[in-house]
Amino acid sequence: MTLFKGKNNISTSQLIRYSILVYWSLFWFLNIIDKMIGGSLFLWVGRDRFAQFQKFFASAGLESPFIADFALVIAAGLEVFAFVFFTGALIHFFRKNIESSRSWFLIGTCFTLITFTIFSIGDHVFGDRFELLEHTLFWSLSLFTWLVFIRLGSKEGNQGLVLNNRQILGASIVSILLVFTTSFSIFSYNENFFFRRTEPVIAEKVGEDIYKVSFPFLGGSTVFEKTIEKFKNENPNKRIDHIYTVPNELRLKKADALIFYIVTEDRE
Repeated sequence: MTLFKGKNNISTSQLIRYSILVYWSLFWFLNIIDKMIGGSLFLWVGRDRFAQFQKFFASAGLESPFIADFALVIAAGLEVFAFVFFTGALIHFFRKNIESSRSWFLIGTCFTLITFTIFSIGDHVFGDRFELLEHTLFWSLSLFTWLVFIRLGSKEGNQGLVLNNRQILGASIVSILLVFTTSFSIFSYNENFFFRRTEPVIAEKVGEDIYKVSFPFLGGSTVFEKTIEKFKNENPNKRIDHIYTVPNELRLKKADALIFYIVTEDRE
């Protein structure tokens, strides 16, 4: 069935295949950007992946931030290669190089399956069943989209792998540059923000005898204890009456931040 008529006809099968390639290209591109940013910015409420990985490994007794860095670099590298090959497949498909597009898409799918397989193993190790469900669904979706892609193109000729040395070299260079850039961002974040795991947080006064604390995602019980101790030392004339947190639905400032309030009263 032809969707558009004219000089360049686009069939419904081609439109679906375009959509698949665009989806996976954008999916991995946004994942890479999320790792480069490493948190929340204006118009971007991402996820602090470094803090997430650090907490996972710390829960298993591996406190060193470099272990989390190394794991995050490996994950970012796999995502970069998946992005490069899906984008390459999209470019070749747009240029009507169907056989090359199919080959690039196959390699991108392989990287995707490897990535989500590793993530799923990590989910088992760290006991995160919600992430395991999510990664399993994406693993299945990746395989399903590949089957749909080749099924829709089954009548278009050769099904062998078509990649020349120039294409492999170009993809490798782009991937290495992106991995290097992402790795630099990861290690830079570690250098500049790892102190959040142990340093106390400043309590901001927001009302009479009410103080707000925006807790970093990387922080744990040590940060909480030091924050309370710091608050007591800085406010010797105040006594903490109670502490309460903000419901998840109201945490609009940062996606990962725990916000809690300290309610005080004057010492007699």
